[in-house]
Amino acid sequence: MRSQLKINNPWGYFSKIIILAYAVLQLLRLAVLPQFIDIYYHLQAAWGFIQAGGYSSWDFWEYAPFGRPHIYPPLFHILLALLMKSGAGVIFLAKFFESATPVVFLIILWNFIRKTYGEQLGFFVVVAFSSAFAFFISLSNHIPASLALIFGFLSLGELFKNRLLRAVILLVLCFYTHISVSWFIALSYIFYAVMDKQYRRNSLKVVFYSLLIALPILFHQFLALHFIRSFGMDMPERFHCQIKVIDYILAFFGLALAAKMTPRHRLFIGMFLASLIFLTYPYRFFSGEGYLPVIFLSALTMQALWKEKKIFAGVLVLFILFISPTLSMNKPEGPRKTGHQIKWVDSALAGMILAKGNSVWFPWMYLPAAEVIKTNSSAGDIVYANINIAGLILSNLSQRATANALLPEIGTSERFDPFLSAKIIILSEDLDQRLINDISLKYNLVKIKENKYFSIFKNPASAYRLKIRKADLNFRTVIIILFILAGLFWWKKS
Repeated sequence: MRSQLKINNPWGYFSKIIILAYAVLQLLRLAVLPQFIDIYYHLQAAWGFIQAGGYSSWDFWEYAPFGRPHIYPPLFHILLALLMKSGAGVIFLAKFFESATPVVFLIILWNFIRKTYGEQLGFFVVVAFSSAFAFFISLSNHIPASLALIFGFLSLGELFKNRLLRAVILLVLCFYTHISVSWFIALSYIFYAVMDKQYRRNSLKVVFYSLLIALPILFHQFLALHFIRSFGMDMPERFHCQIKVIDYILAFFGLALAAKMTPRHRLFIGMFLASLIFLTYPYRFFSGEGYLPVIFLSALTMQALWKEKKIFAGVLVLFILFISPTLSMNKPEGPRKTGHQIKWVDSALAGMILAKGNSVWFPWMYLPAAEVIKTNSSAGDIVYANINIAGLILSNLSQRATANALLPEIGTSERFDPFLSAKIIILSEDLDQRLINDISLKYNLVKIKENKYFSIFKNPASAYRLKIRKADLNFRTVIIILFILAGLFWWKKS
């Protein structure tokens, strides 16, 4: 009977093969990871937490020595800080989270769909997930957002099991992990509540109690709104969109299908409506977290096609798995207009196999420079580089504060000259040599090292030092809170 069941229901086994392929390909890509700059922001925040002795609501480790409000939800930074305190290296953590996060997300997503909607739809969701290389890479690049999505689907899974306390705890973790994704999940709950009266009361209860527990971080974010200068509207990344035209056509039919299916399928409609919050950031809407409802809705269409026209559906599955063209839009810097290009082979599997993407980790460039910084500075000194990402990477590796900052849409508390603040100044060798000399003369800098990548200077006149602010919640309190949440989660299955 068991063997017959396996033959008649191969969907789960096909799904596992695809997931295994992603896991293997991610292991093969470890050498080029990390591939995105955000992980260095998170590692630097974790280092700042360690200096503060716990969670700090003030970012004193960037824009040093003046700093800015730290409004980013702290859960991922706390996790990184605890791992760093346990001895884990920053590059190991960067490689681990960038490689593991997309695979873990896919496993959680597949498990949620197959348990809630069946193994067959679970397979088609895995196929639809495989359509977009840009979405796969976004999971790796935006790790806190991906973790918040994981918590969100675990929360929804607990809702459908009528374990409301667990659903609340997991949604609360969303709010303490990522700002926009938490609202995406909460709005999905609310829209779903409108469309399914069976789960209406429980869905609204989960959102209400989650918001209540998330009030401290929400209130802190609200108070710091005046420091936000642009909400990322001037960031070049927002103009880089990978639009899966075929998938959107499939998703359009999926919307009609979901409306006619069981009320539980209307969750996908609710998630599509909720995804509109990402419209102000087109990259996130078309290529990142906002693309997720398209995966569900196009999977519904593929499932319907399989029931009616198996050969056509089979060809479509293979086409999406290995080809899946993309309309790519890109706006260069300056006044030039947005460019368009068709990428004919752009599925996630194809992108992984062809090893698309560039690394931002060059050990031969950064490690020697970090050693020079450590040798010529002390723990409280500040580092500055004319290239933001170089400043973040080198401050990470040398364990120093930096006058640089990622997420520049959150402004500094005071205007300051980073060349005066920093003890160590790194200028990239692609700068005009006359400009490097002018900067050196203006600030009386002393050159301590030069190679084909950087000119590294010391500023003897700098009197500024890192100003460490005591933690708002020390690590002991944070760990106690996490243990209480874990205890409630595992003790009361309701």
